[in-house]
Amino acid sequence: MSNPTQVLTDYINLMIASFHQQNIRQVVIAPGSRSTPVALLLAQAAKRGHFQLYVDVDERSAAFFALGMAKKSQRPTLLLCTSGTAAANFFPAICEAKLSHIPLIVLTTDRPPELTNVGAPQAIDQNRLYGDQVKSFLQLPLPDAQPDVHTYVAFAVQRIVAASLAAPAGPVHLNLPLRKPLMPDLTSRYVQTAVKIEFSKTQTQLTPAALAALQLKLSQGKLLIVAGPTTSLEQHQPLLTFAKRYHVPILADPLSQLRQGTNDLSITCSDLVFKTTKALPAALKPDLILRIGTTMVSAALGQWLATRPCPIYYIDPNQRLDDYTKATTTQLPVSENWFFENCQLQMPPAQRQFSLAWQQLQQHYQHWLSQHLTTLDEASVPYFMSQHLSSSQIFISNSMPIRDFDNFFAPNKGNFTLLCNRGANGIDGVISTALGTSLHEQRPNFLVTGDLAFFHDMNGLMLTTRYRFNLTIILINNNGGGIFSFLPQAKATAYFETLFGTPQNLDVAAVSQLYHANYQLITSKSAFETAISQPQSGLTILEIKTDRPQNTKRHQQLTQSWQREMEQFYATAASKK
Repeated sequence: MSNPTQVLTDYINLMIASFHQQNIRQVVIAPGSRSTPVALLLAQAAKRGHFQLYVDVDERSAAFFALGMAKKSQRPTLLLCTSGTAAANFFPAICEAKLSHIPLIVLTTDRPPELTNVGAPQAIDQNRLYGDQVKSFLQLPLPDAQPDVHTYVAFAVQRIVAASLAAPAGPVHLNLPLRKPLMPDLTSRYVQTAVKIEFSKTQTQLTPAALAALQLKLSQGKLLIVAGPTTSLEQHQPLLTFAKRYHVPILADPLSQLRQGTNDLSITCSDLVFKTTKALPAALKPDLILRIGTTMVSAALGQWLATRPCPIYYIDPNQRLDDYTKATTTQLPVSENWFFENCQLQMPPAQRQFSLAWQQLQQHYQHWLSQHLTTLDEASVPYFMSQHLSSSQIFISNSMPIRDFDNFFAPNKGNFTLLCNRGANGIDGVISTALGTSLHEQRPNFLVTGDLAFFHDMNGLMLTTRYRFNLTIILINNNGGGIFSFLPQAKATAYFETLFGTPQNLDVAAVSQLYHANYQLITSKSAFETAISQPQSGLTILEIKTDRPQNTKRHQQLTQSWQREMEQFYATAASKK
């Protein structure tokens, strides 16, 4: 009879070897009893240098931390937990990974079949637990010494890892039932190996005839690029080369990675432009639009696209046509780099003037920002960061912070990476995701968040007491849900504070002390600029206290001011003709 401990050890080591063969190197463990053998053998493999291993006792935080690691590295992170509701706490991060196309390998351990659906403790139905929120599900067999079972496990594990990376990338789920005894043999010198399966990357290309026809169409009018959030953190060099060669302006979403100080063709004012302009002047109207990236932060830009009568070409390597504007007229199922490296145009003379008009508007916007964002408030935080940081990575919370970055982050120098969970657009897991993205980043790391998002994920700060992170959290504390003050429910004054304002009255200084963070209350522009220009090592929390009603009024004033500025700009431009 086979030794159950050795069967368990060999089986799980084979799984671990299969993960390693597919270049899984990052592992996050949320500890528990049923996952004991997997956790111990992963820790043993990590000690041999095969993995980077992190432990987070809060499953929701662990999942978002793993998400952040995968988001930054563009490689799958392995996420492990025990059976029961522990697995359910992974769900929000899995939803975000699905919609953001982030590869994530979720391994849940489970009770054996005889302990499911019979009232056994810590046992829920984990079969296809995450439903359609994962790309693929694998129910693994119980540990077995049979060679055929081992061959199947090595094959199936490698195949599901490859599925997480195949376009569109996303999370996958493996469920592993385990019987007691759960202690593996940690003294065994025999280490299982798995034969590596090679998965070649494919790239869809247009036929020469289709490319020629497309080039002809794109050369027949003034061309505009709309760049939404990207899952790639590269600097889009083929796109920039294309835009400069053909004088194509780029409406650059804050998460497009195209808001760099050297990108003269990147336009950052589009959200306020479309909020305040009923109809663009002829000089700014495109004849054709080329879209890249995912859903834009700006709702106003999306509404404008939805009403465009001109052709809209969408570069869509995921081949999903996730276009809520429903305005796409032609889907191009190719990679961004392939398109911009191979597409050659013969632009009409009007293209150069079209591009110049957008650039002049952007320059006017930059000047307007410098005149109107001069004191410290919620709107000025992203602007001051764009002007006083030379190079950094900034993770941005959803709700108001990402909208303010859309409107007011306009760098004139520097190399920036802006990140945000813009799949499901939730405010949960923000701290943990930011910590995951900050690993191995040599530039200064920042998280800009509101107090409610901060409160949602305070457990994530516990990671900073276990591992070394360099992260400065800019906490905009308006004591509640600031974005609701801009929405219709703000008129329900009798119920607003209870249901939507929801003040938490956080003592941020005390929270900082609990997690051994450097803390500073920022009350002026000069203090803020000094603090972000000299980031400290470890965890730093910079608290900026604001007033919600005053912030609403301030944003309304800025929008009205820009509307007047636009009217004058259009009138001046028209008079020069």
